[in-house]
Amino acid sequence: MKRTIIAVLASALVLLPSIMQAEEHTDPGMATNQPPSPWTPTVTFSSVVASKYVSSVSGGTCYDKPMVQSDLFISFQNGFYVDLWNSTPFQGYNHNYGTEQDFGIGWSGALSTFGLKGPVSDLVLDVNFEYFDEPVLLTFGAGDILYGKINLSKAFKWVTINACYEDCVNMPGTGCKGGSFYSVGASKGVSFFKDRVNASTAFMFTYDDGGYGLDKGFFLHGSAELDWKLTKHLTLFLPRVKYALPLTVHDDRSPNIGFLGGFSYRF
Repeated sequence: MKRTIIAVLASALVLLPSIMQAEEHTDPGMATNQPPSPWTPTVTFSSVVASKYVSSVSGGTCYDKPMVQSDLFISFQNGFYVDLWNSTPFQGYNHNYGTEQDFGIGWSGALSTFGLKGPVSDLVLDVNFEYFDEPVLLTFGAGDILYGKINLSKAFKWVTINACYEDCVNMPGTGCKGGSFYSVGASKGVSFFKDRVNASTAFMFTYDDGGYGLDKGFFLHGSAELDWKLTKHLTLFLPRVKYALPLTVHDDRSPNIGFLGGFSYRF
């Protein structure tokens, strides 16, 4: 699995610049009212202050003190995206797991993109590969994680249902093996005041196959938040709550909750 993730990520990163360059060489005589290029980007920067680092993968606590978590997300019209995420404790960069930088690439879109028709075309596929650089940044190797995710979702009238597979492969010398996580869940959002305020919640029932030296079993994790759209581009997240609750696992994971607040700006 590790070699597969590395090969896919490396191939995508190598091919992306050449594909973008090819798309940019259009006929100068084309009309200016042509639809945007498939590689037209949308850039979103977000940053939050978190009371603790609650892992969205394992449900454990990576760091139990406040930190700033920021994200630079670039998406394209054709569904591809790249992502740079950073976590920095208030104490600054150090050798704990509150210090992290993730490099990601992925694609998200309806399965109808592949020519599929019928009920299956309503399914949305999200495939994501990331390199978790932790706990000492820019020293690639021991302590780092290769992460892959496949998520399928379908929106119904009242709720969106999704199923997800996640796989983590630890780099050599990390000290423990990675693990796989199998999840099913749901999400819902409701807007108020002419879409100026949005309340949303999401939860996942996850089976952990016993990676990272932890117990095999089920746990519940999710989030809830209020989004305040202040301008066309600026949105405030306040409050945002992340939680995790062990169900059948018997290890050092305990009921866990973190509080966050921050903003996003879409260019």
